[in-house]
Amino acid sequence: MPDSVAVQHLSPEASEVLSALGAGPVKLLVTGGVGTGKSTLLVAVRDALRNAGSAALTRAPADSDPADAAVVVDDAHLLTGAEMQRLTEFATEPSSTVVVAAQPRDHDENLQALMTAIDRQRPRISLGPLTSAEISRLMTDPSGHPPRTELVTNILVATAGIPFLVEAVLASPRPYSAPAIAQAALFALIDRLRRLGESELDALLIASLSRDLGAADLAAALDIPADEARLLIDRARATGLVEPAHSPHFLRAVHRAVAQILGNARHHDVETALLRSQIAMSTLSPDLALRLAEHGVRDEQLAEVLRRQTGPGRADPALYRAAIDAGAVELRAQLADALALAGESSAAASEADALLASDDPAERAAAVRVAASVAMLNGNSAQAAELFGWLGPYPDAAVSAAAAIVLTATGDAAAAERALAVTSSGPPTAASRAARTLAEGLLATLHGPYPAAATKLGAAMAAEYSAAQVLPDSPAALVTLAALHGGDPVRARSVISRAVRADRDSEDSLYGHRHRLLLGWTKMQDGQFAAAAGDISGIDGTHRRDTLWTAGLRTALARRGGDAGALQKHWYAAMEVLVEYSVDLFSLLPLGELWVASARIGQQDRLAPALEQAFGLLDALGNPPTWSVPLRWAGVHAGILANDPAAVAPHGQALTAAAAQSPFAKALAMAGRTWLRVLAGQIDGDEVGASARGLAQFGLTADATRLAGQAALQTSDPKVSGLMLQVARDLKLSVGDSGGDDGQPSAPEVSGPASTGARQMSSPLSDREREVAELLLLGMPYRDIGAQLFISAKTVEHHVARIRRRLGAESRSEMLSMLRAIMSPQS
Repeated sequence: MPDSVAVQHLSPEASEVLSALGAGPVKLLVTGGVGTGKSTLLVAVRDALRNAGSAALTRAPADSDPADAAVVVDDAHLLTGAEMQRLTEFATEPSSTVVVAAQPRDHDENLQALMTAIDRQRPRISLGPLTSAEISRLMTDPSGHPPRTELVTNILVATAGIPFLVEAVLASPRPYSAPAIAQAALFALIDRLRRLGESELDALLIASLSRDLGAADLAAALDIPADEARLLIDRARATGLVEPAHSPHFLRAVHRAVAQILGNARHHDVETALLRSQIAMSTLSPDLALRLAEHGVRDEQLAEVLRRQTGPGRADPALYRAAIDAGAVELRAQLADALALAGESSAAASEADALLASDDPAERAAAVRVAASVAMLNGNSAQAAELFGWLGPYPDAAVSAAAAIVLTATGDAAAAERALAVTSSGPPTAASRAARTLAEGLLATLHGPYPAAATKLGAAMAAEYSAAQVLPDSPAALVTLAALHGGDPVRARSVISRAVRADRDSEDSLYGHRHRLLLGWTKMQDGQFAAAAGDISGIDGTHRRDTLWTAGLRTALARRGGDAGALQKHWYAAMEVLVEYSVDLFSLLPLGELWVASARIGQQDRLAPALEQAFGLLDALGNPPTWSVPLRWAGVHAGILANDPAAVAPHGQALTAAAAQSPFAKALAMAGRTWLRVLAGQIDGDEVGASARGLAQFGLTADATRLAGQAALQTSDPKVSGLMLQVARDLKLSVGDSGGDDGQPSAPEVSGPASTGARQMSSPLSDREREVAELLLLGMPYRDIGAQLFISAKTVEHHVARIRRRLGAESRSEMLSMLRAIMSPQS
């Protein structure tokens, strides 16, 4: 940089004063904290006076000095009382030129008198931090390209915009990175603070701990007179380094810099003395207690203050760590829970593993619950079941509920019932009752029809409480899974939509992705492909369970969208996860989708081991209809796609057998038979319509429209084909009434010419092109589309080419994706 940051930071008022120097008497006061450019401005003042032929003194005037000499004094706050008084008298003379720079110390009477005398002549110039816009201008290269916003933000966070720190960062080696920026700023800060005395550093150390600490706190901690403490705090704040506007991040950097200068021993002594005085005055705040514990202060009273801040609704791991470090070692199990709930699953697992050898049975049980919950997140249900097998039944509601959930998921219903049979030794809190009710409802899905279990599961969801203990899965996710398997799409959408909304409000870190994936799954089954894809955008798959569901959902969307390339890509990605996954009861939906996709791409053999585990698990549970029906439906589809009637038969028979207990199974059994007849060319319009509507009733609208479209494709009767296409259109439009993200019914669609015109106005396609597009999306070849619309196949080809040009699609798959968005009922 050709000039310092401080010079470029000069205000228009300062430039005006510089131009007026030498033309007559000038009074100027410049205030600001350390490194804000006061000295730089005074150098410019002296140069301006020298250029005007005027002499300039850098101290208070003496009797022997020339009468016309200007006085330019930097760091006036360091002058003695007598020097300040002489300078004040000189500043009151009309013919004198006085330029003074000082830190704004409000409690120095002599300095205040000097500042007041100059302020009466001209308003002071206050120098402060640079704004992000000013930093961006400083960093703009000669060609006019501004720096990245992220880079400017990192510099502002590390420096608080204080010019000398910004200058140090910009002078550091490139390329800039966040750690390098922070280090450069810290080194410059330490170098500047070394000029302060120990008492001033003590004051800065305390002032940087909390904005609430003042002179009285300093006096009590350091055992000094109140007047001295007032002056020290005044000096600390006058540096501009502990301004209330500074971010907590920067205040911590100031504290760290001061601590490095003072050394560990002095740092510890000052903070211990502060703790004692705050406790004695009953003024120790939770935030200050947390900071002191984080800095290594150990004290039972400090631990007690922090202990009182923990509990339900306070799942901040830093708080628990601080409390434990201060002496509250009994909170180690709660720390593991807090880490898990904050999404720090690896750290939670480490804490839980350390507690498995605890002498305290309650700590061991809590450790098993946390470790098993993390194992379930990572797709290792076998390890979770092993942990609860080692622990055995335990009289705690949360532990027994977690055990029942894990053991049910792994196919050991008897062990799950034994876990719940133990009477809880704790009080019947809302959290414990909800956890137990959830586990009981889950077991009820194994022994009876879904509607009976749904009542119990609903009672678990009705409880309002703040969960402070992690479970193997969230209550919302388990209720949604049971509803999806039991053919209750309305309940599934309602529960999971509420959970997603609650996650946005609470910034949930543990189950947020899980809930979004399940919401996307409900929409995918209902034919809302674009909305489902939107729900899972940005999910990175931190946990293996979420990764499997993400890949499974994307595979399902690609298969239904006819995107062969994406289908293979996501299927193989899912297989990479599945090979390290312990198949459990709660992973059957993505497994079923991968099964159908494997039949499409001829890779069923690769999925055989996982399917063997899944059906073995269902056999161990007695093949409960609530959980087995969707996987059997996937088996029907896989057999159809593989053109293997023998493979279809056992799954169709299983659906028929379950139909007596499950209306969902009855609808799927009927639809499976109808689908086989359609593929054989035996098309009964009424039967197809009834089967398709039955599928849609249970949330499988995408399958329903596909069945109707397949029937339209297979029949040679134009009337039947038209009827089937109308059924498919009606079902697609009904998706718009299934509800929005909040699970509430959306506004009914207006029928008639007006609504048709509105839909067409929103589309770039002509009426004929829309007709072609609708049939194209149903998978019909050009010849059959032409026969349906009474045009030639060549004309259909021309229409498709024109549609692709209108949409600007670069490939057929991209065109089909864009058409789905345009033709969907939401468009």
